[in-house]
Amino acid sequence: MRFQHLALFLHLTGVVLWVGGMVFIRVCLVSPALTVAQWAEALERFFSLSWTSIALIVITGGFMLIAVGYAHAPPGWIIMAVLGTAMIAVFASVWLGPWMALRAALAKGGLAQAREAMRRINKRLDIVLVLAILTSVVATLGLAL
Repeated sequence: MRFQHLALFLHLTGVVLWVGGMVFIRVCLVSPALTVAQWAEALERFFSLSWTSIALIVITGGFMLIAVGYAHAPPGWIIMAVLGTAMIAVFASVWLGPWMALRAALAKGGLAQAREAMRRINKRLDIVLVLAILTSVVATLGLAL
């Protein structure tokens, strides 16, 4: 086994954990029975896993891109890197914006502000998921470019 195979495995593992976590949060965890505090607890775990996954994706993706050489990389790889960077930027805006607002609102007992922060988190995660779908299309079908 070559190191490139291990890098690809780790890259895909990071993607599955990050994107799968977002799908779980947005589709499976939706329940009126959950309190905002329970949502926040789930998101706390999700963010820890996500940042680790993102680091893994960036490191392994960068390694694979450098190993091939930018000039020789398939166009789909470059587009995938750009879309991935956009995903990370939007995801970081979730963490730095509404996630911090949610935590502050819960600390103060502001239920209305916490619910608004959750709404904003969900909207931004939807944007990241749309970008993830586009990235998947480019990563697979884009190889034909």
